[in-house]
Amino acid sequence: SELVTTPNIDLIIETTKPTLIDEEPFSTTTETEQYQLSPVLPDVASTTSTTKSTTTAKLETKTTTKSLSFPTRASRVNPAIKLAAANLGGGRRSYQSSTNCSTDNSLQANPKCNEIKYQRPSSTRGRGSAHYSTLSGSEAPQQQTNRGTPPTRSRPTLKPSTAIVSETKFVDIYAYPARRPAPVYPQPTPDKTAAKCRKDVCLLPDCYCGGKDVPGDLPVESVPQIVLLTFDDSVNDLNKVLYSDLFEKGRVNPNGCPISATFYVSHEWTDYSQVQNLYASGHEMASHTVSHSFGEQFSQKKWNREVGGQREILAAYGGVKLEDIRGMRAPFLSVGGNKMFKMLYDSNFTYDSSLPVYENRPPSWPYTLDYKLFHDCMIPPCPTKSYPGVWEVPMVMWQDLNGGRCSMGDACANPPEAEGVYKMLLKNFDRHYTTNRAPFGLFYHAAWFTQPHHKEGFIMFLDYINKMKDVWIVTNWQALQWVRDPTPISRLNNFQPFQCNYPDRPKKCNNPKVCNLWHKSGVRYMRTCQPCPEIYPWTGKTGIRSSRIDNEIDE
Repeated sequence: SELVTTPNIDLIIETTKPTLIDEEPFSTTTETEQYQLSPVLPDVASTTSTTKSTTTAKLETKTTTKSLSFPTRASRVNPAIKLAAANLGGGRRSYQSSTNCSTDNSLQANPKCNEIKYQRPSSTRGRGSAHYSTLSGSEAPQQQTNRGTPPTRSRPTLKPSTAIVSETKFVDIYAYPARRPAPVYPQPTPDKTAAKCRKDVCLLPDCYCGGKDVPGDLPVESVPQIVLLTFDDSVNDLNKVLYSDLFEKGRVNPNGCPISATFYVSHEWTDYSQVQNLYASGHEMASHTVSHSFGEQFSQKKWNREVGGQREILAAYGGVKLEDIRGMRAPFLSVGGNKMFKMLYDSNFTYDSSLPVYENRPPSWPYTLDYKLFHDCMIPPCPTKSYPGVWEVPMVMWQDLNGGRCSMGDACANPPEAEGVYKMLLKNFDRHYTTNRAPFGLFYHAAWFTQPHHKEGFIMFLDYINKMKDVWIVTNWQALQWVRDPTPISRLNNFQPFQCNYPDRPKKCNNPKVCNLWHKSGVRYMRTCQPCPEIYPWTGKTGIRSSRIDNEIDE
């Protein structure tokens, strides 16, 4: 409808299902230089129905040739205020947020009196309508419960505190560059088609064919039963209590050192102050990529940005030395074949732990990728070329109580009670312990432990094996060091890789910074004791000034 502004006339406005915000119309005056709201005329009538609403209001105006001035407000709102003032009654916005604003001139300087209220138009599509009113008590009209879509909101403006987010300092994360152990014996040509492994040329400590044979040909009774406890994905407050219950309750290995685990950390939602705390306590940090995506189609460069990029992020914001981030696990166990393993070789990673092995009686020991895989490829594409010195910590499959196979503990058909969980864990452990004592993997996501009986049954099992004098719960890198240098149980108390003295690791992060950063149309709060980045770290854009992956610097 067209609005004609003439003093002392009735104005008819017809819209499709409007919902009144206020029962009082506007009145203008020229008593001051400002545009002000005056008391309304009482002659207001409104009728509503399910299809149309008609409002009759009496407006009284006085003409003026002076320009209107407006209270100072954010620049993004001023144009809307001026537009509504120039088209009284013709828009879908109302400035009267309170009757006090129109009656008390002293309140006009308050920006809240000029706040725009959004009135959602009614619709006959059955989605409901949002109704707003500033009236209260008996004056408030009858309202229906809003069961539909709420009105859209403007995107919040990110204004990080300069006291928290500061300019990124230059920290050289490559002060301790990644490296693999130097080879002792001649190695096959890398990135060439792998030949079948020969035990007479594949020699420790550089190379091992894998399979059921015990490294060093030690008698089984002299071999420690190594247990590998690993967790995938982000580290944050959701799993902080779990890790405290597992690792801060006095559980130690036979040499008196605390039990330890390997954390395959993905970037999004990770609290890097907690990463630093776990690292300072003796746990191993490994890469689980930045974006946690399926990677079977990734190029080698993309794999490097994902896996190598997460290694840089762990070093820059988690305080983890780059040389201590030696391993990776592919998200969803979706490996990338030769492209992924060529990246590991070129980037000086020591091991991967993403390949499930179906055969479990007896289970397989870790092996190197100098030669062809000795087992079937469960999740292709698997590597077919030679990558000397790169180890594989195989994910030997479990059997649940129904006979099904699974590569991770939380992928099995778990019993509905704690006692059943305990029995299933013990059954799979015994298959390792009573045969060749190949490392037994407890591969989990922390979310599995949110079921109380899962956690209860697991802790029952953990306490049981922790009392055994020939069981060692260590990290993947510690296990590989034992395979490289097989040491009998009688000398393990003095085995250097199993010790727990970490003088070169950072202290725990007790007072982290909170970095406010924009990512994926929302604000992310990244906690760290290291300098905050200027952008939210992501694939190919880590925000690390010394990054060799973002900047594509070759050694």
